[in-house]
This record gives sequence, C-alpha cells and structure tokens, in this order.
Amino acid sequence: MTTCQDCSFYFAVPENAGDYEPGRGDCVTQKEDAKGKYWLSKPTVHATPSCPTFKKSK
Repeated sequence: MTTCQDCSFYFAVPENAGDYEPGRGDCVTQKEDAKGKYWLSKPTVHATPSCPTFKKSK
C-alpha cells in the first residue's frame, strides 16, 4: 500500500520548525484558476494511506 511519504507532493516538516513533530508533513499541491496559480497545503502524517492525487516521488 502506498503512503503519503511515497508521494511527490509530501514535504516533511523540518526539525528546526516551530511546529515540528516526528512523522508530520504537508501535502502541497499546485492549482490554477482564472486569476493564476496557487498552492494548497494540508497537514498530514507520513504513514497516511495515499489519496487520489498521489504521484510517485522519484
């Protein structure tokens, strides 16, 4: 089973960040509308089962 940690949209929270917790990260996806590009970020845990936007990281 694939998890968030295997996704190219998953970014772990750095250890020096104020909200650091082991295994925590953010799912960051790029969207585009009539006004331009923007990014959506949602907190996640690296062991969470992957969602429909999953893209295998290289």
